[in-house]
Amino acid sequence: MLIQPNIVYSISEVSEILKINPRKIQRIAKKHKVEKIDNRYIFKGSFLLLVFADTIKNLSQGVEKVSQGVVEVSQDIEPLLSKIKALETEINDLRTQLAIYEIEDDEVLEVFTKEEYKLFETRLIEWRYQQKEIEQKAIEIQDIKTTAKEDVTHYKNLFEYQRKQSDRILEMHEKLIVTIGEQTQSSIQRNHIEAKDKNYL
Repeated sequence: MLIQPNIVYSISEVSEILKINPRKIQRIAKKHKVEKIDNRYIFKGSFLLLVFADTIKNLSQGVEKVSQGVVEVSQDIEPLLSKIKALETEINDLRTQLAIYEIEDDEVLEVFTKEEYKLFETRLIEWRYQQKEIEQKAIEIQDIKTTAKEDVTHYKNLFEYQRKQSDRILEMHEKLIVTIGEQTQSSIQRNHIEAKDKNYL
């Protein structure tokens, strides 16, 4: 079996051609991060010619001559390579699409039957209406509280006004009583003097 730069090889094929232990080949694949297809390492011929150049030189004359030769890819291999390239492109596209659906740590993914989803959708619509009603009630309650505060302030001011008015009236009454008392006392004294003058006393 010949190593050609444009052909791909499995670990067993590389081991058979280069007479190298498969485990060593696997370690080299990990080191160079060789791509896996169907969970198996696949090596390009050009990669093998570069990495195992010393090993290839030490092989027999016939193997060395074949290893150094550059042979065009046979026509029956070209479609397979094109298919592999197309599959790689498709895999990359799928990875890009899947990245959109990555679940974050604070997110939850749930799966519903059609019937469960319909029920969930109905409940969600009901919840939205209830939320709007709650918000409206909250506004109404706030309005009532505001009105109640205004009423309390109004009645408090009215009470304070009435109290001041009562205090003024009470003060006027007290002054009136004092004035009447003084006038009465003065009138009594005058009458007493007049009675004395007229010898009534």
